[in-house]
Amino acid sequence: MRAVTIRPTVILADDHAGILENASRLLASNYDILATVNDGRKAVEAVLRLSPDVAVLDVAMPGLDGFGAAREVKQNWSETRIVFLTVHDDQDFIAAALASGVNGYVLKPFMQTDLILAIEDALEGRVFVSTHAAKQYLKQ
Repeated sequence: MRAVTIRPTVILADDHAGILENASRLLASNYDILATVNDGRKAVEAVLRLSPDVAVLDVAMPGLDGFGAAREVKQNWSETRIVFLTVHDDQDFIAAALASGVNGYVLKPFMQTDLILAIEDALEGRVFVSTHAAKQYLKQ
């Protein structure tokens, strides 16, 4: 009899196709990628339809940004954990993200080293902030 392994599920949202492609490739060996979308509105729709374990959201997207998408997901009582993947290392963005209750804040330049760590922490109920972003945040 073969053991059944349930892999965590992820949705990726970013308005840059290259980021979606790189993140999908990075995560494919550990997670089931349920959807990749290019704006916040589509991310919310995908989360509510597919109920992934984790949604990885860009902060700056057309239509509905990552903050708005995260807010809508939470307002719909979704249990999906949220990790931001962004270029914004500004302390105001980091503070707003942490205050909004997201589970992770990963800077795109550190995606290769930090994204899987952030997703794993989110799945365990912990909060992850990229080291560089944390240094920026702690400078306040």
